[in-house]
Amino acid sequence: MVLQILIIISIALQLVAAVVAIRLTRVTKYNVAWLLFTLGLVLMCMIRLNQYVYVVGGQQWRLPPHFMAWIGVVTSLCFAIGMFYIGKIINTTRRLNYQRKLTERRILNTVLRTEEKERLNFSKELHDGLGPLLSSARMSLGELARNCRSEQDAELIANTTYVIDEAIRSIREISNKLSPHTLSAFGLSRAVSNFVNKTISVNPNRKVEIRFDTNLKTERFDPNVEVILYRVIGELINNSMKHSGATLITLGMTYADDIIAIDYTDNGKGFDTAAVLDTGMGLSNITSRVQSLKGTVEIKSERGKGMSARITVNVAHSDEREKKL
Repeated sequence: MVLQILIIISIALQLVAAVVAIRLTRVTKYNVAWLLFTLGLVLMCMIRLNQYVYVVGGQQWRLPPHFMAWIGVVTSLCFAIGMFYIGKIINTTRRLNYQRKLTERRILNTVLRTEEKERLNFSKELHDGLGPLLSSARMSLGELARNCRSEQDAELIANTTYVIDEAIRSIREISNKLSPHTLSAFGLSRAVSNFVNKTISVNPNRKVEIRFDTNLKTERFDPNVEVILYRVIGELINNSMKHSGATLITLGMTYADDIIAIDYTDNGKGFDTAAVLDTGMGLSNITSRVQSLKGTVEIKSERGKGMSARITVNVAHSDEREKKL
């Protein structure tokens, strides 16, 4: 009795599996695979049904042994060919996932390039357009100051000149932040060094020491690589300055065997990396930027123990990808 129940359960499960296989023919590319599986499962049901007839004693209704052997061969053949097509489905899925990731990377690269292009255009407009106008206004005020005989007018001109000087300085700073001219002219190492020095100079009340060490000198890389790494380093330092309460930041940048490695640490209050990567603080932006270069990012932090980040980018791979894109 138990054997009969087990055979019935087996037949029922195989029929359910056959129905599922039929439904899968509508959602995959290689429908032949699921049709073969359906046929194989139906033939297995026949084999089990023949076993059931034998168990209940219906010898006269049993199918001939040779016929059952051929059914077994056909069933095995159906599953073998079906597995071949399943392999094709898996390869197609992998290829589609690769194409999707490649498309996402291209879109991200396009967005970053467009962003940097707009930054550069806006920076040029400020530096080459508004800057000279303010400089001309300052020169005119200088001429007025030399011919001014009223003490009150002289004070007014002096105050106006000071305001214009501050406006010129602000325009230069904004222009440099939008598109650092040092980066395009002298390269990554010089630009990062200038950024570190400016960060310290504009925060005189913050007792933060930034130690920057690199073996880079005048090496130049693909502009996309330089800009993204510069932005990433700036994001890391700004996060530490704004959120961590750190008193010491160390930044190391090394270049060897076509690999740029950035090691960054601060002694701030730390954070929960999983929560922060989900909510922001610029870390998700850092990760996406580095991944656009096919680089790797490893960020570690614990509350009360500061944070560390290691970023590596193969500039040779980046150059090859840029040519393909």
